[in-house]
Amino acid sequence: MPYDVETITALESGALVLRDFWTCHGKTLGGAAETFNYWTGEDNVSVNVVPPGAETPVSRDYRGGGTLLAVPEIVDAIGLEARSVSYGFDHISKAADGPMDMVFGHNVRVARVEFHRGVFDPATWNLVAAPHLLFSGRIDGAEVQDAPAGGEGGLSITAVNDSIDLTKTNPAMESDEQQRLRSGDRFRRYGDTAGQIQTAWGQAKG
Repeated sequence: MPYDVETITALESGALVLRDFWTCHGKTLGGAAETFNYWTGEDNVSVNVVPPGAETPVSRDYRGGGTLLAVPEIVDAIGLEARSVSYGFDHISKAADGPMDMVFGHNVRVARVEFHRGVFDPATWNLVAAPHLLFSGRIDGAEVQDAPAGGEGGLSITAVNDSIDLTKTNPAMESDEQQRLRSGDRFRRYGDTAGQIQTAWGQAKG
């Protein structure tokens, strides 16, 4: 993926700090749109990111303080394969708009997900450029892992990338009724009876 000059310069210097930003476009239980933003930093911050398919950055308020705990390696590969990734979140806090409230107090079934990575200058702790989009897809499942004695638990959310949309099938039937929905098109008007008509081709009949 292409990077801006500022990011390339920071990467070449080797002196940088990476932080990740995660967004879920869910809904309230009443059906109203609601967005959840978490990142791997300590404080709550406002950051400009570019949504998938857009060119203009938008400002989002990200909640930190251990909300987003684990991020996967994102494979940048050629192809249209649907790939799944799992993110780890805090499952202890029951605060409003926290990860547990997002999953159990809202509707995030097949909600859209965005994952950006930001490069910070360690000297100033400022972003060198707008975070880069690494993943875009939909939520495919969520699971709470209870901690065993002496172990650790967590909230795991699995997302599948946008290539999953290419696996959808068209439920429409190839019929005259379906075709007429296209501005009255009657291309298939004889489709139901065409197989019953005898046609001749030279000496042979079809």
